[in-house]
Amino acid sequence: MSELRRLLAALGALALAVLTPRLPRQTECDAVLARALATLKPQLDAAGASVHGGSLPTVRADPRQLERVFRVLIGNAVRHCGEEPPIIHVSARPAGREWLFAVRDNGVGIDPEDHFAVFNPLDGARELPAARMIVVLHGGRMWVESARGQG
Repeated sequence: MSELRRLLAALGALALAVLTPRLPRQTECDAVLARALATLKPQLDAAGASVHGGSLPTVRADPRQLERVFRVLIGNAVRHCGEEPPIIHVSARPAGREWLFAVRDNGVGIDPEDHFAVFNPLDGARELPAARMIVVLHGGRMWVESARGQG
């Protein structure tokens, strides 16, 4: 029964990402990241996590949905940190007319053959498919670059 609950929760999170109206406006990503970190503070403190952010840009996005993406990605890094306290880096750099955001960590990593599965609600993921959908609905893309033992 827990598998069914997990699947329903994942599909519910995905549906919420799709159905929530997007209200894009000029959004300071540093401020959005700060709000996400404030929400995650108990989880970050419990794990002994440190989060380092670069100077993030101002982009046209729905700040509430962007905050959710940051919370999901950082929370995922904390949950899959392995034995060491999580060290998480959030950065962005220009890539043509777009921005390339990155969330890197020192976690256990993901085998390359499992990269697609982390975004599939049927394969065990819960919040990552919803975060990816939010990014896609904002005109972006989300992917994994990792290997086992390399967060």
